[in-house]
Amino acid sequence: MSEVFNLEKLYAAYLDCRKGKRKTVNSLAFEWNLERNLFSLLKDLKGEKYKPGRSICFVVKEPTPREIFAATFKDRIVHHLLVREIEYIGEKKFIFSVFSCRKGKGTHMAVRKLKEGIRKESENYRKKIYYAQLDIEGFFMSINHDILYSLLKDMIIKRKDRSFKWKNDILWLAKTVISHKPTENYTIKGNPSLLSLIPERKSLFRTRKNKGLPIGNYSSQFFANLYLNKIDHFTKRKLGIRHYFRYVDDIVILEKEEGKIENFVEIIEKYLRENLDVKISWKKTKIRPASRGIDFLGYFIKPEYVLIRKRVVKNLKLKIWNKKKGVENIFSLINSYFAHFLHGNSFNLRKNIYDKNLKKIGKNKKELLYYQLKI
Repeated sequence: MSEVFNLEKLYAAYLDCRKGKRKTVNSLAFEWNLERNLFSLLKDLKGEKYKPGRSICFVVKEPTPREIFAATFKDRIVHHLLVREIEYIGEKKFIFSVFSCRKGKGTHMAVRKLKEGIRKESENYRKKIYYAQLDIEGFFMSINHDILYSLLKDMIIKRKDRSFKWKNDILWLAKTVISHKPTENYTIKGNPSLLSLIPERKSLFRTRKNKGLPIGNYSSQFFANLYLNKIDHFTKRKLGIRHYFRYVDDIVILEKEEGKIENFVEIIEKYLRENLDVKISWKKTKIRPASRGIDFLGYFIKPEYVLIRKRVVKNLKLKIWNKKKGVENIFSLINSYFAHFLHGNSFNLRKNIYDKNLKKIGKNKKELLYYQLKI
């Protein structure tokens, strides 16, 4: 029996895939003939006949226009199967200060650790320090398939605890997923004209043949961390930068000397270009005193406090006033934002939103109490 392709593992991947989406049309359709669908997919995987299906392309306008290719439910099961098999290997290779798409990490820990880093580097805010913030230009669209597969292959073949069969199955499946071009088989959901809002560097329709990963795929999240793993280790081990933080392709480093941090940025840019075939967006690259604040993951981080980014607050207000929602939906909407706000110094902001939008319309005492506790 294959160590990768068996019914037990495929069913576990299916359960992961349907979490939070069991009532969707695609999930229900697959579940209607669950046994037959799973066995059919298993047969295709074992015979190396599996091919990704037709994707759904649509545009998300907030916070900025993004092109999304959503895989079929069957393909998403395959993505979960692949990641479940290799995630633990990646975790042993990834450094601690990579916070995107990892269990026990996330945006809130990234912000907290960055604030701790500012305190330590500045010696309890007594010394002036600088930060550099780097963003990779069109990151997901710039990922080179050959380089990514080479990095994955190097990680897989070194495993002594896995059989040749397991390695062969994983590499075949990974190559199938990585090399898939959803632009060759897709349907458009929503207004097709919205695609014109997407910059060329951020569209799969305009990438070279061996480049680009769809943002909507679950596997793309793991591949993104694997792809930049080399720069993580290079920055920490070779350059000796103590305070380094990365969330997907958003990188922040801290340093006491401005000249030194400028040199680090040039070295990192060269390494990325020569080894990973990606470029830094110089327009978005910042080198500034940390005392001016760092705009990171929806927060504005200063040495003394953490504020909520103005764009996030603006988006919430637009959703409240521009969309016709029932009272319960307004409560739910605002509460979801409050969960984000609570990780910053936002008491006055939350109270103001509560007083203007919830205090007068709230009739259910339990709901009112819940939101008062949030404040």
